[in-house]
Amino acid sequence: MRRRLLEVRVATAFCLAASACGAAALTPVEVYALVSPSVWRVVTYDVDGLPLSQGSAVVVGAEVLATNCHVLAKAKRVVVRHEKASFEARLDLWDTARDLCQLRAAGLPAAPVRIAPTASVVVGQNVYAIGTPRGLELTMSAGLVSSLRRNAAGQVVLVQTSASISGGSSGGGLFDDSGALVGLTTLGSVTGDAQNLNFAIPADWIVDLPERHSRLSKKPLPGSKRSDDVTSSAPTTSTAAPAANR
Repeated sequence: MRRRLLEVRVATAFCLAASACGAAALTPVEVYALVSPSVWRVVTYDVDGLPLSQGSAVVVGAEVLATNCHVLAKAKRVVVRHEKASFEARLDLWDTARDLCQLRAAGLPAAPVRIAPTASVVVGQNVYAIGTPRGLELTMSAGLVSSLRRNAAGQVVLVQTSASISGGSSGGGLFDDSGALVGLTTLGSVTGDAQNLNFAIPADWIVDLPERHSRLSKKPLPGSKRSDDVTSSAPTTSTAAPAANR
């Protein structure tokens, strides 16, 4: 398995260098082997040190993970876990309007995933969700991109998928068949008469996060004004404030 994982990673690197990723679809087994080391469980604790909630997060940079802000609501302490490994994490950046937060965990050894631009995502393509539904760490489900939900300005704000997600999946990864991150799984249907209605926020929002955080926390960067500005404020707790899904 380790040899096969090395082969997959070498092939993926070659694919990126050669701009030939469209011809390098991986099997579900290969996708899981490639990206699962970068999907972590998030456990939060309240002011008394008692467990508060749990979710998922994806490694997107050196010692950096992305998750949904609502996973961190009211938390005073955050720990990220992967099998037997455990690291303390702290809130680094946030954009509550998009329900996107960034955690930093010193010493985290996992490699970052590759982010797929939303412009490359198409309805009907195969996708795989990996997260911690109901506390079941590193659970994988398969499905399709069912639709791309847009706002009034025509911008994609949700990736709809038939890959099943449940409570605890929030902040987990939705990956394409090259192992690139398409989105962060955010919400699913909670009614008995609706099936396969699951959603992820676009992964390339992660790229925008540092600049948006700077603006929305009232610390603007020169030349950073954009037409999609929204009003936001810093979380009111030591970790993160609750955020509504978009």
